Formats: sequence, structure tokens, C-alpha cells
Amino acid sequence: RLIPVVLAEAGIDDKKRPVSGLSLKEINSIARILTDWRFTIRGTKSWPSAQVTAGGVDTKEIDPETMESKLVSDLYLAGEIMDIDGLCGGFNLQWAWTTGYLAGQSAAW
Repeated sequence: RLIPVVLAEAGIDDKKRPVSGLSLKEINSIARILTDWRFTIRGTKSWPSAQVTAGGVDTKEIDPETMESKLVSDLYLAGEIMDIDGLCGGFNLQWAWTTGYLAGQSAAW
């Protein structure tokens, strides 16, 4: 999905033209877009498209080595219950898996 947008931004209308048919100017335009593309974010999608929400338990209240609450002993926290939000879903999923594993291992001991 990205390539048609890059080609349009570079002013290349013929999407089926082989790379060997591009001019040096067109190649340089594509290279500039891929390495220094500047654009303005105009908004976000709707709530059903959201990948993360902000807020939760302050990370200062959690032992980072065990995920145990510093305020309530034997309470282990993981994932989005904490005030952590990554840039996109993948970061948040990894956070959930990693902290879930660590909290589970710590609680089992």
C-alpha cells in the first residue's frame, strides 16, 4: 500500500512502468521521499481503530524487576493496566507479553 502513495507523491502516474524506465529525476524524487518525507498529520481514526489507550497505574509504583506493586504486596501488574502506551499495536503487544511473563514468573515464586 505504501508504494502507490510514494509514486504519487513523486509525480509518477504510470504505476506499471519498470524501474529501468524511470528518469534520474524520478529516481532522486523517490529516494528523497523514502529518506526525508515530510508531511503533516491531520488527525486520527475513530475509536474502533484505536490500538492503545493512555493512563493506568504509574510505573513508579511498580518494581520493574518483578512487576509487583510497591503499594500492595503480592499484587503483580502487566500490560495496559500500567500507564504505558507505545506508538502502535506491536509495541503494546510486546509490552503485554513481556510484562505478563515477568509478572507470572515473579508471582509463581
